[in-house]
Amino acid sequence: MAALIISFEKISICSKSFKEHKQTISSTQIGIGVNHVNEVIYNFMNKNSNHQNINYIEMDLGLINSTYSLMCHKSKNTTNGKETLNNQVLKEQENKKNIIGAINGDFFNLESGIPVCNNLINGEFFSTSLTKDEEILRPCFAILEDNSIDIDHYHFSGNINLIDNNSYKTQVNIDSINRNDYIENTINIFNHKNNENSTIYLPKEKEDALIILITPEDLDSSFYNLKTIKGKIKNIINDPANTYKIFKDEIAIVAYNDKKSLFSKAFNNMDVEINFEIKKSSDYSTPQIKHLLTGHEFILYDNEIPDKNYFSETWNSSSVYSKNHRTALALTDRNTLIILTVDKKDSFKGMSLPELGNFLKSKGAYKAINLDGGGSTSMMIRELGIHALKKINLAREDRSISNSIMITNLLPYTTDIKEFYFHDSPQINRDENKKLNFVAYDTNLNPIDIYLLPDLKLTSDVGIFDINGVFYPVQIPCEGTITIEIGKIIKTYTIEIK
Repeated sequence: MAALIISFEKISICSKSFKEHKQTISSTQIGIGVNHVNEVIYNFMNKNSNHQNINYIEMDLGLINSTYSLMCHKSKNTTNGKETLNNQVLKEQENKKNIIGAINGDFFNLESGIPVCNNLINGEFFSTSLTKDEEILRPCFAILEDNSIDIDHYHFSGNINLIDNNSYKTQVNIDSINRNDYIENTINIFNHKNNENSTIYLPKEKEDALIILITPEDLDSSFYNLKTIKGKIKNIINDPANTYKIFKDEIAIVAYNDKKSLFSKAFNNMDVEINFEIKKSSDYSTPQIKHLLTGHEFILYDNEIPDKNYFSETWNSSSVYSKNHRTALALTDRNTLIILTVDKKDSFKGMSLPELGNFLKSKGAYKAINLDGGGSTSMMIRELGIHALKKINLAREDRSISNSIMITNLLPYTTDIKEFYFHDSPQINRDENKKLNFVAYDTNLNPIDIYLLPDLKLTSDVGIFDINGVFYPVQIPCEGTITIEIGKIIKTYTIEIK
């Protein structure tokens, strides 16, 4: 593989009458070593009306494994599945994952949901590059088995060994995984996770194709990195129909055009081996990878912003320099990871990629890539004491996306309260009987349901609380107080009965 060569440009900040002004709207701890910041910049880079609304989560990478970890989620556990970020978070919460933050993932085909390039979740391959040229140009975000983080180029390879009766192996390279959009003169391999219907859709005006069905030895057709799948050829289908349903206990190889001849000596019940591997391009090592998503390009590399010649290799000029919603990941010299979104709405302009690199560099980043932006840009965080995550980007259509990155709190839930507060309206309808919304969180920054605590005491001079914590206000308009007591912590709040 050719060595990565990136040239750089110096971005100067023009000193005009339009002075940049920054304002931190909020800075909130959402986990130990994990903070969310909302920052607004007026006249960004001293450009008139170049206003920006930026949300980012910064995490101390030294606390990975001890207090939190990062993970990726593939929508519907299929290659072309799509769901909103909120639904993806809910799925992981149903799996008892303690999610405190989430962001949208890599680029994908809007119609099908297929990731554009290499995509590996929980060690499992869902998709590979659309073209090898794109794979060489596009950097990846990787979470390794030890939960450490890497941003670099990675290269996929896969092969099928056809083993004859004399144990002689004929090797055939795999061009793509679960990609109905990658067909010309290629070898494609599919399993039942191709889509929700577990169906291969061949093109309507297809060239004569060949499907070879394989039954894996352990009946698991999932494609894992660095795992050899052994099996036997179940059937060979010449000139198949345009659709074929794949069952859970089989793997389908689809060959087109000249590549069909590579299987001329294949026969039913023939032994086969299938191998997948993804290597780090800079040193060609093979790290143990847990998750891997593919960005579009470096927006920072070795502390510098790439020049327009680099960007022109990976994207058209209008996409690079236009103002848009953006999503990015960056490593900093403080050993932190920044997960960032930029909004474009109303007076907020959105950023070009060089501007995004400039902002991240100002935050101490030395290496950064952009993920899918535009309408896919989305971030969610868990406020202290609140179980459900909230969307923090400006309101717009909630797009269904292919995959996401999530932050999980590894520290256990406890009843050791760190803080609590009244999270309801101070005005209560006199005809409404309800549990009031008191929000609490423990020393591990996990939410606590205070109504489950044995030492909870609730009192009020304008109503009563029953044994279940339901508040019954007096039936006349008045002002008064409610008092909550948990152990040695006592707080009183003013309320109005309307």
